[in-house]
Amino acid sequence: MPDTALARDARDLIAEVAEPYLVNHSVRSYAWAVALAEHDGVAFDVEILYVAAVLHDIGLVPAYDVGGCFERDGAVAAREFVLGHGGPLDRAARIHDVIVRHMIAAQPPDATPEDILLDQSTGTDVTGFRLGDVPSGTVASVLAAYPRLGFKARFGAAFEDQAARKPDCRVGEMVRTGKLAAIAGAPFDS
Repeated sequence: MPDTALARDARDLIAEVAEPYLVNHSVRSYAWAVALAEHDGVAFDVEILYVAAVLHDIGLVPAYDVGGCFERDGAVAAREFVLGHGGPLDRAARIHDVIVRHMIAAQPPDATPEDILLDQSTGTDVTGFRLGDVPSGTVASVLAAYPRLGFKARFGAAFEDQAARKPDCRVGEMVRTGKLAAIAGAPFDS
């Protein structure tokens, strides 16, 4: 994990406002992204990926759910967080875009390594996508350090709530096309 003030403050923010199951999901998503990058031989900006991963679901937190699609609400909150901590506009914009793009159906041709890694690593944590590309020792140590805490049921409920309230958002489409079953069937205990 990057040892920068922005990274530490992002972690402190999510730990302060989100339930522990969501905090752990966010950190695990970063861990899976690093493992996938190592597997694929992909270089990435550590701070951008970490801050985006840690804050990617902050739009699911009631205080940050301002009525839009949760990934967009969260991306705006993350951008404002970075700017409020003195980060440059281009870095804030990149973190915003990585968060938005983690929910799109297919990554565009101009996707950055951070876009692809967050998209794939959240899939790893939510449904087990590419879990086989993560060394088993890494899986065990990440899950020991950041347990799932009933993640499948709790995250599934959050997705279902978002889809019911915001059916025109990507989450609505995902729920309509079977994402809840994919979450429930993820190869994790909870």
